[in-house]
Amino acid sequence: MKLNCKLKELCEAQGITQTQLSRDTGLAPSTVGKLYRNTVVRIDENTILTLCKYFELKGIEELLQIEREAGD
Repeated sequence: MKLNCKLKELCEAQGITQTQLSRDTGLAPSTVGKLYRNTVVRIDENTILTLCKYFELKGIEELLQIEREAGD
């Protein structure tokens, strides 16, 4: 299985840059960048809650998605 982060899509839909998101949320630019590029290895609860609050998401599935791969 693979965890996909939808941060890039969320930012593009609202016209928000990575820099602006980092500034607005207080999240480190490196954290935002890894999530945006979907290369993050792990994500902590505070980051998830901060992004869900910022984008006014109704559930975690609007930010993160589990993708099954062959053999899963």
